Amino acid sequence: MIPEEIKNFLSHEGGSSLIIQGNPGTGKTILTLELMDAFLDCNPMYLTTRSTTDAVYRHFPRLRQRHKEINVIESKDTFWDRFFKKDDSDELRVERDAFEMYGMLDDPDRTDITEFDQVCDRVDAFLPERSLLVLDSIEGLCDKYKVSEKFFVGLINRCLIEPAHTKVIIILEKMEKTEIDYLADGVISLHQVDRDGRRMRMLSIDKLRGTAINQPSYLFTLKNGRFHSFNAFDVMYPEEYLPFEPIPNSKTHYSTGNRDLDEVFGGYRIGSYILLETGENVDNFFYTLPMLTAANIVSQDGSAVILSVSGAGPSEVKNNVFEYGLSDRLNSFRVVTEENPEEPVTEDFVVAYDKERFSSNFNILDRELAKLRAERGGDVVKIVDYEILETMLGMQALKRMILSDKKYTAANKILTIAICKHSIAPEIKKTLANISDIHIRLNKYNDTMILYGEKPTTSVYVIEPDVRRGYKDVKLTLVR
Repeated sequence: MIPEEIKNFLSHEGGSSLIIQGNPGTGKTILTLELMDAFLDCNPMYLTTRSTTDAVYRHFPRLRQRHKEINVIESKDTFWDRFFKKDDSDELRVERDAFEMYGMLDDPDRTDITEFDQVCDRVDAFLPERSLLVLDSIEGLCDKYKVSEKFFVGLINRCLIEPAHTKVIIILEKMEKTEIDYLADGVISLHQVDRDGRRMRMLSIDKLRGTAINQPSYLFTLKNGRFHSFNAFDVMYPEEYLPFEPIPNSKTHYSTGNRDLDEVFGGYRIGSYILLETGENVDNFFYTLPMLTAANIVSQDGSAVILSVSGAGPSEVKNNVFEYGLSDRLNSFRVVTEENPEEPVTEDFVVAYDKERFSSNFNILDRELAKLRAERGGDVVKIVDYEILETMLGMQALKRMILSDKKYTAANKILTIAICKHSIAPEIKKTLANISDIHIRLNKYNDTMILYGEKPTTSVYVIEPDVRRGYKDVKLTLVR
C-alpha cells in the first residue's frame, strides 16, 4: 500500500517532481517500482545508472514481468544529440531545444548524452497524456553526464515537467539537505530506526506541494520485495458477525486463537505462563489477543477465568462472547470483578469479590478456576491484568503471588496470560519477565500498533484489525 498523500500528489494535473531520498538499502527503488505499478497508465519510464537492463531485471524481477508497460532505459556514457526549436503555443510538448544549454557549456570533459532521446521520443509519442519518468539515481546520472544535480534537475524541469506535464521521480542516495530540495515539488525520506535492537523502516513526508498531508510519517515493510506502508491504527468491525472459527489445539500446545500469532510463536505450550506487556498509548484493542485465545479454548469445550479490569469487564467480555458466536457457552467464562453496590451481580458468569477480602485471600481466581474445571472439565485459560492487583497488594505480596501463580499454572497444566501495562512498577515488570515462558511486547509506533517477542526474540510485526472471518481478529505483517 502506498500512502494516499503520495498517490494524490502524483495524480494532480500538470507536471511535478518528487525526490525520494534515503541511504542505500532503505527501499527507495522498491517504492519507485510500486509507484510505477500504480501509475501504469502514465507511460512509466525507468532511467537507471545500474549496469545493464539484465542486471536491473535480476535485482528487480517485477520489472521484467512489467517490461511491456515499464520501459527500462540504460544510462550509458552518451546522451542528447538532437535539438529542436521552441514552440510558443500552449500545446503540450517536449522542449528538446532546452538541451542547447548543455551544448553551449564550455566543458571539455562534458559527456555526450544521446540516450535521453529515447525518453523524449516516448514522452512525445504519448502526448497529450502524461508520462512518468524515474531517474535512479540522480547522483549516478550526474556523475556520468558530468553536470551538477541542480543543473540537471533544472533542465529536466525546463524540457519535460513544465511543457509536457511529465511526472518525474528523482532517487537521491543521501539524507542530508541538498540544493535540489527546493527545486522539487515534493520530497519524501526513507530511513531505518532501531526499536529495542530491532530494525524498523519509516517514510517521512517532508513536502508535497498542493497536497494535504494527513499522516506525515508511515511505518512500512519490504516483505516479499514489495513496498507496503501502514496507516494509523483504526479499529474495524465486521459488517456481518459470523461464528468463531476454532483452531485445533495439539497435545502439547494451545493455539493462540490467531493463525498469524501461532506461526510466530508456535502456539502456547500447555502449562505455560504468557506475558503481554503493553507500552504507552496502547489502547484497549490489544485485549483482542487474550480474548481470541479464550474464545478458541472455550469453543473446544474449555473454560476461561478473567480478572475483570478496564477494557475487559463483565459487559465487555459478554459482548465479545456474543460477537464470537459463543453465547451458548457464556457460563464457560468466569469474570471475577470487584463488588459494586450500585451494580449488583445478576449473571452466573460474574463473580464479585470484596476488595479487602481479595487483598488477604487473593487465590480467589484459582478457586473459581478449580470450580469451573470441576463443573465443565477441559482446558482452562486464566487472564490476569496486574494493574488492578498492584492497587490491592503490596510489592512483596504481589511478587509472591506471581511466583505462586507460575507454579500453579505449570502444576495444573493450564494456561495463564498475564497483562502488564506501561504504568506497572519496574520491579513487578522484571519479575513477570523473568518467570514468563513467552514474553510479548505491544507498542504503538507512529500511531501504528506493533508486536514483537522478547522471549523468544522475534522480529517486529505490525498489528492490524482483521474482520474477514466475521469477528474481531488481527493480522500480523512482518516488518522487513
